[in-house]
Amino acid sequence: MKFSRLLLLILTSLFLVTACSFAPENDLLSERPADFPDMRLEKSRYLLGLEGLEPIQINAETIELYRKAQKAFITDAVFTQNDSNQQIVFSGNFGFAVIDTATNNLSMDGGARIENHQDRFTIVADQLTWDNQERTVTGEPDTLVTLTIREHDILEGTGFSGDLSTATFEFLQMKRGRLNYE
Repeated sequence: MKFSRLLLLILTSLFLVTACSFAPENDLLSERPADFPDMRLEKSRYLLGLEGLEPIQINAETIELYRKAQKAFITDAVFTQNDSNQQIVFSGNFGFAVIDTATNNLSMDGGARIENHQDRFTIVADQLTWDNQERTVTGEPDTLVTLTIREHDILEGTGFSGDLSTATFEFLQMKRGRLNYE
């Protein structure tokens, strides 16, 4: 009888220990400035204003706004930016992002894709950061970024920096690449 109770206690303890997950949260998710947002929107649209340009329209699964911290936390989103003739200039998606609502700087995580339809290039990475004032996109020094230009030039590397206003790109370290000259 004592043996069966001991066995039952061991099995129950083992079940509880293996059923719990201690995996760390996404770094950006854990940065929330408060336990509850000032406003939470589901299946909503957020307009990211850009001085002198048409705004970027972000359609998201969830948007959480924190007024005092001047942050917006956005999950599972697609975005587009049109020109004044309503032609798509940029489009893309990301799994998660934090927008600084004072500067409109944007940190994307969980897979990010930016496509320029006019200059015909695509940037893909697990993580990207948009600097609104400089109009640049960067990757962390160790983040692998893939740049595809006109569907046939493919570059991959780390330490990525791209100026979207001039379509100028740099990598600190190239991993692989192919350029075709016409």
